Amino acid sequence: MPVDFRTPSISIPTGTGRRTIPGSSTFNSRVIRAGVALNGFNLDFTGDVDRHINVVEADTDFVSITGNTVNFEVQCQYADVNFDDPYGGYVTVLVVAEVA
Repeated sequence: MPVDFRTPSISIPTGTGRRTIPGSSTFNSRVIRAGVALNGFNLDFTGDVDRHINVVEADTDFVSITGNTVNFEVQCQYADVNFDDPYGGYVTVLVVAEVA
């Protein structure tokens, strides 16, 4: 069976705390099975204040296959010591699929 790849980028809107954001990638034919991996990320505090980093997290999880579409989630968190400063950025996902 052929294998195909996609690299969707998921925007992380400005905010605070740990976040889970759904994403999907559509292929040109039916997906038989698939996996997702973290391809890259950029998380950054908004504003000009110098902060000591406490937590940096970026993760991807496979959720399901619906016909030609692979559904996944991105989880991220970027925080200083008191977890109250807004951040934003993006996470790029590598979606690998066996297609019909």
